[in-house]
Amino acid sequence: MKKFLITLAIIIAVLWGATWHPATGQWVYQATNRLEAMFYGFEKTAVPVGDLTFSVYRREGTEAAAPTLVLLHGYTASKELWLRFANQLDDRYPILIPDLAGHGETGFDPQWSYRPSAQASGLERLLTTLAINKAVMIGNSMGGLIAANFALAFPQRTQALVVIDPAGLTSPIQSRAESLVQQGQSPFEIESWEDFQEFYAMTMAEPPYVPEFVLRGMAARYQERKAQFVQIAEDFRNFDQLDGRLEQLTMPTLVIWGSADQLLDVSSAALWQRQLPNSDLKIFAGVGHMPMVERPAQTAAGVQEFLQGIQQ
Repeated sequence: MKKFLITLAIIIAVLWGATWHPATGQWVYQATNRLEAMFYGFEKTAVPVGDLTFSVYRREGTEAAAPTLVLLHGYTASKELWLRFANQLDDRYPILIPDLAGHGETGFDPQWSYRPSAQASGLERLLTTLAINKAVMIGNSMGGLIAANFALAFPQRTQALVVIDPAGLTSPIQSRAESLVQQGQSPFEIESWEDFQEFYAMTMAEPPYVPEFVLRGMAARYQERKAQFVQIAEDFRNFDQLDGRLEQLTMPTLVIWGSADQLLDVSSAALWQRQLPNSDLKIFAGVGHMPMVERPAQTAAGVQEFLQGIQQ
């Protein structure tokens, strides 16, 4: 009996220790996302487009006439962040969720351009490959900047636009993150677990529960990809910004912003609405930079109401 208890204690200690290894957290995160995607009816596929291969989640819609919704994540994020939001949308909409170049499973190449216009061109080739003629582009943060650049370059392929706490305009009030970047202390450049904790706390005001060992795995992944993210930031922050260009976007547009956003200040929301000729604005009180993660049902309801309005 004594040997059994000692063996059991060793097994428990080993298992407990394993949960604190970054690789364990990464594996659990990936496995959970795979199961969640399957449960929601999404198929993960790889789509070769020229010199890059997009990793995408895709779900067919039940109504042939319904527009395809293309969901674009933000800087340093990945397609998985959209899953719970996407599951709240009416299943008549076809949905496409890609990992953008340099992110997630799509891969990184130092020779690629990560300018918003280059990312938009890559998405246009992706839609062409998948025989999607027209889409509603929905983007968060950097994804909102890319969605707007897509709409500017390919207005005939953009049925409508939804931007959620988007990047791209000079903000009337600097956010906490923007102030740090100006001081040469980008919160996205993670070198330690402590750095990641500070960064993660800035991303959301109402984050969903994630076990600490999974967060440690995410932190390790950020550290591994720091140099890649630095290169991507140089391109997306310094080119193809939207000041003075939004007036060209005449398609229906919905702007959503979290009032507690620490990465991109909510003061930009009124600028977006004022400069867009055909736009609506929703501000979610107490929400941070990623409403679709913090309040997926509320965000999806707002988007769905907007979609129903443009189809009438």
